Amino acid sequence: MKTEILLVLSIFVILFLAACGGQANTDQVPPTTVVTATATVAAPQPPPEQPTVAPMATAQPVVSADATRIEFQPEAISWYTNGALEAGAVQRFVVAGLAGQQLTIWLFTTPPADSANLYAGLNITGADGQAFSFSPESYWSAVLPTTQDYLIEVRSLAQQPIAYQITLQRSLTTIDPARGAMYDLIPDALCQELRAVASAALGVEFFAQTRAPFFDALGGEAGQGCHLGAGGNGTQFNSPQEVISILTGAVGAGWTEQLSYQADGPTGASTALARDMALMLISVNWQPEMGIQCPADRPISECDLTPEQKIYKIAIDIATYKADFSLDGRWEDAATGFGLDLRQEWKAIYGGHTMVAQGGNKIDALEASLNGMLQDKVVTVQFQSAFTTDSGTAQITYLDANTIQWKIIDPPDGEYYLPMEATLTRK
Repeated sequence: MKTEILLVLSIFVILFLAACGGQANTDQVPPTTVVTATATVAAPQPPPEQPTVAPMATAQPVVSADATRIEFQPEAISWYTNGALEAGAVQRFVVAGLAGQQLTIWLFTTPPADSANLYAGLNITGADGQAFSFSPESYWSAVLPTTQDYLIEVRSLAQQPIAYQITLQRSLTTIDPARGAMYDLIPDALCQELRAVASAALGVEFFAQTRAPFFDALGGEAGQGCHLGAGGNGTQFNSPQEVISILTGAVGAGWTEQLSYQADGPTGASTALARDMALMLISVNWQPEMGIQCPADRPISECDLTPEQKIYKIAIDIATYKADFSLDGRWEDAATGFGLDLRQEWKAIYGGHTMVAQGGNKIDALEASLNGMLQDKVVTVQFQSAFTTDSGTAQITYLDANTIQWKIIDPPDGEYYLPMEATLTRK
C-alpha cells in the first residue's frame, strides 16, 4: 500500500512539473511500481540503458491494426504510458515518424530489470517491414530513415505478470538521416565526473544518464551521449546567462567555446564547447510556473513574475564526434615548400602556415593564421597572410591519411604568397 501511495504522489509531481515546463521532464527518478494508466505529458527519467541497434534490411510490410496509436501533444517532445502484461503477452503501439527525426524509447518494468534479468523487451519495426531491433532491449534510439509509421512491441519475457512504463522522446527538428549516428558515448566515469562538477558549481543536484540521445540541431548531426539535467527556480538562479557563465567555467574548464553555437534570449541561453573530439551542449531555459498567465501581446520580460514563479530547466549533453580521420600535424607541398601546421579539436580546425617565395625574399608565415570548420571531408577556413590585413577563404580537402588538398576560393585583397592550389602530404 505504501508503494502504491508513493507512486501516485510521484505521478502527481511529474504532472505538476510537466505543466510548468511544457515539455518532457526527465529530471524525475523512475518509480519502483507502475500502475496502469495513460498519459501524454512529460515522463520521468528513463531506465537503465541498453545498446542501440542500427537499421537493417527491409522485409514485408507490417500490419498494425491492433496497435495503440501514440499521439504527441503539439510541440511536446515526450510521451509515456503505463501498462501491465501477463506472462508472454505483447502490447503493440504505433507512432508516426519523420525521416531525419530522432526517436528514443525507454522501457522499464516492475520488477525492475537488471543486467541479468530483463522482464520485458522492445521490438521496433517500420511499416515497410524494416526491422530496427533484433534482440530484446529496454533502450532504443535512432534517427529515422523514412517518413512512415513505426510499430513498437512491448513483449513480456517474464514468467509472471509484470507492470511496465514506456517513454518516447522525439526531436522537433529533422536532420539528414545519414548524419544520425555521428556521435558516440563518452566514458561513464567522465559523465559522472562532469555531473559532480556541475552540481558543485550551481549548488543543485544534477542527475546523469550515461546513455541518452544526443542531437546537435545546429550542426545537423546526432547520435548517443551523456545527458546531465537539473532544475530549480529564480530563487536559485539569477538568469540563464549567469548559469551558462558558471557552467562554462566549471564543466567547461579546459574546453573551447564555439561562438557559432551561442544563443541568448529573455527566457533562455545556450552555448557549446569542444575538447579533443568531444562536443558539449549547454542550455538553460525558464518558463512561468504552472497557472501563471502572461500577456500574449507583451514581451515575457514584462510579465510580473516573482523569482519563485520562474521554473528553470538546465541541460548539459556531451558526446564524442566519430571522425574516422584527423588533420592534426605538419603538412607540406614538396613542389612549392608551402606548409601547414594544423590542430583539430572536434570539427574545429586551427593552425598556421609557412611559405617562402621569390628565392627567400618573401617569407609569408604566421603561427595562427587560419581557422575553420570541418564538414564531411572538407574544411572551409579563413586565412590571413603576413602581407595584408584582409583575410581570404580557402578549402582544405582530406584525400587520405597522408594527403590533403589546398585551394583558395576567395583570395584576400592585397599582397599574399600562399599558393592558389597545392597538394600537401603529412610529415
